[in-house]
Amino acid sequence: MTYIVFARWFGLVSVILSLGILFNLEDAREMAKNMVKTETGYIMGGVLPVIFGSLSLMFVESFEPGWTLVITLVGAAMLIAGTYRVIFVSHWKALMSRHLEQIPFLFSLFGLMLGVILLYIGFLASAFEFAAK
Repeated sequence: MTYIVFARWFGLVSVILSLGILFNLEDAREMAKNMVKTETGYIMGGVLPVIFGSLSLMFVESFEPGWTLVITLVGAAMLIAGTYRVIFVSHWKALMSRHLEQIPFLFSLFGLMLGVILLYIGFLASAFEFAAK
């Protein structure tokens, strides 16, 4: 899997999930309240970012400035966030509980921005890069 495949796949997943949350904010708030209380929140908030972040870092081709570096930084950020959530569970749960009303909207907003950037990298930027060669 190259960084282009990862950007396409994760960008598409991010945009779909973000739009789903954005169009169903009340349901997302209710689900977030339930997730903080159960193991689902631990898995969704900590384990999945560790898996996807480490997966993206396994395919690092270089650290030269460019789109591969953007993908590498996204993967590193996911790995760091997931690791924090897995190691400091009680702190993360307390932080989530304090800001539960704003989290679904912000999650959707940042997920949508990230997804659009990744889709651009995966589809448009790579097409321009290959056309230039």
